[in-house]
Amino acid sequence: MSKPNSKHGFTLIELMIVIAIIAILASILVPNFLKARAQGVASACKANLKHIGTALEMYATDNSGTYPAALTSLTPTYMRSVPRCPAASTAYGYTKTGNYYTVYCATAGNPHSLAGCGNTGYPQFNSAGGLRSR
Repeated sequence: MSKPNSKHGFTLIELMIVIAIIAILASILVPNFLKARAQGVASACKANLKHIGTALEMYATDNSGTYPAALTSLTPTYMRSVPRCPAASTAYGYTKTGNYYTVYCATAGNPHSLAGCGNTGYPQFNSAGGLRSR
């Protein structure tokens, strides 16, 4: 007795169902990964701003309460190098008015900036209020 000639494999319907399930799972997971990445970049940006603020305060302590005219004055004594914003690898903005300063994320309008970093000068760190994010 011989076996009938049958082919083993997946039908077109089975393949389409598997592809549909994979597409549904991908549509759920991809936005979550992008959000987690954006939150990571925003956290790194805030940590950089705190680090720069600490260096500015140390500089002021050593210089009779006067803040530097530019962030580059902090290197190499107070920082090895001034960090760049992780959202688009741009320099942080710095303004000094009298005895107050503000360091801010200067990636506003950059298509590479991510949520929470580079939103019109926020997050920022200033001598009066510390870290501020919108």
